[in-house]
Amino acid sequence: MGKCAMAHCTGSEALMAKYLGSRQCNIPIEPLYTEVDAGTLIPFIAATFFFTIRISSKLMRLGGGWGADDYTIIVAYILAVVVYSLHVSMIHYGFGRNIWDIVPQEDITIAFKVFYAYVLSYKALISLAKISVGLFLLRIFQAPVFRYTTYAIIAVNAAIAITWILVDAFHCIPVHLAWTAWKMDETGKCIDFITATYVNGFVNITVDTIMVSMPIYEVLKLKLSHRRKIGVALMFGMGLLLTAVGVVRVIILFQHDVTKNPTYEMAPLNYWSMIECQMAIVCACLPATRAILIHFLPGIAGQATENTYNKRLGISSSGPSKGDSTSNSTMLDSECGGFISKTVTYSVDTSVNSQMDSSEPCINLVEIDKRRV
Repeated sequence: MGKCAMAHCTGSEALMAKYLGSRQCNIPIEPLYTEVDAGTLIPFIAATFFFTIRISSKLMRLGGGWGADDYTIIVAYILAVVVYSLHVSMIHYGFGRNIWDIVPQEDITIAFKVFYAYVLSYKALISLAKISVGLFLLRIFQAPVFRYTTYAIIAVNAAIAITWILVDAFHCIPVHLAWTAWKMDETGKCIDFITATYVNGFVNITVDTIMVSMPIYEVLKLKLSHRRKIGVALMFGMGLLLTAVGVVRVIILFQHDVTKNPTYEMAPLNYWSMIECQMAIVCACLPATRAILIHFLPGIAGQATENTYNKRLGISSSGPSKGDSTSNSTMLDSECGGFISKTVTYSVDTSVNSQMDSSEPCINLVEIDKRRV
């Protein structure tokens, strides 16, 4: 009966026949997800919280001034709000239900239109969040090799965004087949959307792994205590959560055949894509959160103890050359919430000790003032 319907009926007629048969047999309609689901709402709330913390830290002049990374993450967060709204709309219009259970059938077209906008927003958001992280790393680490690598990663993320936005925007010719192809009453051509999604997923996982490894490697070379190294490395290592979500997306896609029942089988992929978007915002905003914590709770990560020790020794942050580990650690403290602002005044005694050979004078440095500025 199914083969007969597919051969001689339009898509709309075939789905109506399937719907009537399901109702006659009293097959229950059980959607996979509700419009407001804790699994997607909690990540969205977390993203909003950490984004607010980041903006607050900038307004309070903590963790460095405003930069390109901040403006980029603002755009990314706006897209995160858009993605969440589109996700709710997709569930409302039918994603998560069998395509033949969606009535009226005009909702199927609306659902695919929303999905079309959702996919484009997702690709732009993920790349913008990673570009923001790259721009942030450029403000901290000064080693030439690291900076060149970071510039390359930023360029790769920009290329990924442009490439896949164009691929997804024009994966059907004419374009409107992206939301009307289910009717099977119009000719045209569409690329294999699933294959493109697989490729994009593997590329994102690779880029995520590289971006997490780069700052951790640099942090381990800094002149910091082991406790602070571990703390900062864990902060950057939280990006592995984003990588893990990307892996889950690929596995979910592999487990579902979206060709026969797309609104039902694509729902889990959209679900995890929504989570990935919010986690990208969270990971990009974590350094600013550390700045806020250290400002209000200076004992966090041993910051207060280490600063007190530095002040007693008269350590100043001035003077390191660009590109060395001292410079990187100083900038890391500035951007992530540290406070290194101690100066010491010295007097210089240039007199030569009479008991020493005049050819080898000794200059004594005498500490005379230890005031915090």
